[in-house]
Amino acid sequence: MRTKKYVGITSEIKLCELMSHQLLNANISAQNTVIVTVSTDYSSMVGQYLRHALSWDKEICDGFGIDVPYPDELWTSDYIIDLHETFKTHNRLLKDKTLLLVEAGVINGRNYTYVTDFIRKSYDNRIVTLALFENHTSVFKSDFVGEYYNDSVEDLTFWWERDNKHWPAYDPN
Repeated sequence: MRTKKYVGITSEIKLCELMSHQLLNANISAQNTVIVTVSTDYSSMVGQYLRHALSWDKEICDGFGIDVPYPDELWTSDYIIDLHETFKTHNRLLKDKTLLLVEAGVINGRNYTYVTDFIRKSYDNRIVTLALFENHTSVFKSDFVGEYYNDSVEDLTFWWERDNKHWPAYDPN
């Protein structure tokens, strides 16, 4: 039985702050970057925090979000069409910019793999990936990781989460 790995609001903000310093030290800022928030329902807080934290010369970092399948779903035609249309809509932001993909939690890495493959096939942009939390067995390895965890024994749970149909209910017994 997995235990809950609870991430409180203070921990999430502190990790966002730490990650923003690492990105700025790596010369990733609003000047040269567009943030792509992957899985907006779970990662929007991270994306928004970083958009402001990477401000440069009073310019807030450009960005947009994409929705991806939950772990119990596949990349259906609806998700694929939405991905293509979202990038097409925001194409004007991409010129000569690094794409910083951000996720609150990378569990298996399937979505990051799919999205980065799509970008590499469709665009010439440099891609940098960030995960606040990444399962150490994920097939995708992010460039920046706030903290690693073990999904086989820990159920990553954020302070704002509510039970939903995509996740089995947490049972401490």
